[in-house]
Amino acid sequence: MSGTGGGNAGAASTPAGTSGTGGSFVVMQSEGMFSEGPNAGCKNLQCQQYSCPMGSTTISGQVFDPAGRNPLYNVAVYVPNEAVKPLAQGASCDACEAMYSGKAVVSTLTDADGRFKLEKAPDGANIPLVIQIGKWRKQVTVPNVTRCEDNALPKALTLLPRNRTEGDIPNIAIATGSADTLECLLRRVGVDASEYTPGAGGEGRVHIFQGSPRGGRESPNTMPVATRAAEALWTSADALMAYDVVLLSCEGQETVGMNQQALHDYADRGGRVFASHYHYAWFNTGPYAEENLALWTPGSQDVGTINASIVTTFPKGQALQEWLMNNGALVNGELVIEEARHNANVMAEHDVSQPWIVGSATSTAPGATQYFSFNTPTEQAKVPDGKLCGRVVFSDLHVGAASEDNTRMAVPASCNDTPLSPQEKALEFMLFDLSACVIPDDVPPVPPPMLE
Repeated sequence: MSGTGGGNAGAASTPAGTSGTGGSFVVMQSEGMFSEGPNAGCKNLQCQQYSCPMGSTTISGQVFDPAGRNPLYNVAVYVPNEAVKPLAQGASCDACEAMYSGKAVVSTLTDADGRFKLEKAPDGANIPLVIQIGKWRKQVTVPNVTRCEDNALPKALTLLPRNRTEGDIPNIAIATGSADTLECLLRRVGVDASEYTPGAGGEGRVHIFQGSPRGGRESPNTMPVATRAAEALWTSADALMAYDVVLLSCEGQETVGMNQQALHDYADRGGRVFASHYHYAWFNTGPYAEENLALWTPGSQDVGTINASIVTTFPKGQALQEWLMNNGALVNGELVIEEARHNANVMAEHDVSQPWIVGSATSTAPGATQYFSFNTPTEQAKVPDGKLCGRVVFSDLHVGAASEDNTRMAVPASCNDTPLSPQEKALEFMLFDLSACVIPDDVPPVPPPMLE
């Protein structure tokens, strides 16, 4: 039997060149070598797994963002043993293992260079493969997996989906702002313009709401015109729960018309929130003010262009440092941030918050927290094995500082199609991490559980 054809053998029939009728058997390969066959009781693709005399049957590759520009960290890659279930839209409180379906035969996670290798993969024709981080999910078919060899996949097969016809994309709500363009980050990471829709309606996965104006200057909007976020997005926790992720772009002033309790409850129930600069107003007053997240300094707090250090004292921080280095975003090991702000300091006493990026010791704002996250509910995050549901990020990094998007045009035509700037690359890492399942900050991510 050749190494390319034997993978079609299952429990229902005994292939030529094998011995045994159930349980383990030995397959004679064309080059005179032997490999051990499937175990007793195998089902479906488990019956196409073989132990090789040397090495293993592997599937390898590199997962990229939808644009194909940057490889991605912590993406689950697995071969399902049965049908993969549809993903529900909207926030929910789910454990990591509940986010994956199809009962993985083999699974792994991408490293800080986006690379993966599945060991002891099933061989044969038309092997299904799932590529997933949170509710970003793509299902592909590998035309043929050759036994006892490495089967390297082409890049075209391992991009995350650009639109809902290519796979699953989280339901994302974005409140625009006159001082930043988070809505354009998604375009530059490769999400199709067809996925943008005004307000809550439409089938697109990127829902645009207009933020508050600043001094008569309107925040970007769509055509037809979307409703204001204060009037339609954060009116209640239930309204927010329709979205897996909520992105709050800096409005150039403290947010008005906030329903702070709604955002708090949304995060506690499994929502993911990314808040830029002036959206600190959600956290330094209201229910979050009681949770000791950071030492806040309100206002613009513009500290110009600074060098920033990546905090590497926790597993994902180490991965961020390596990922930024791999993607050419660091200069002498530091991230250059244009138009940085200094609104937050996360110190030891702020025990629910995890800083990721801080002003370096030689910068004009040493120690200024540029990016931090916390898991929710915060009271659960403080106890061992607490039930975590959601995740919130505060960032003093701006997309618009280095992109020159045309905010006078309608979204998403307003977005420049350019490679990501260094600080946008940091935000891309953060965006996909925000989408991932929620785990404590002091433990490394783990791949989907595999069948025994």
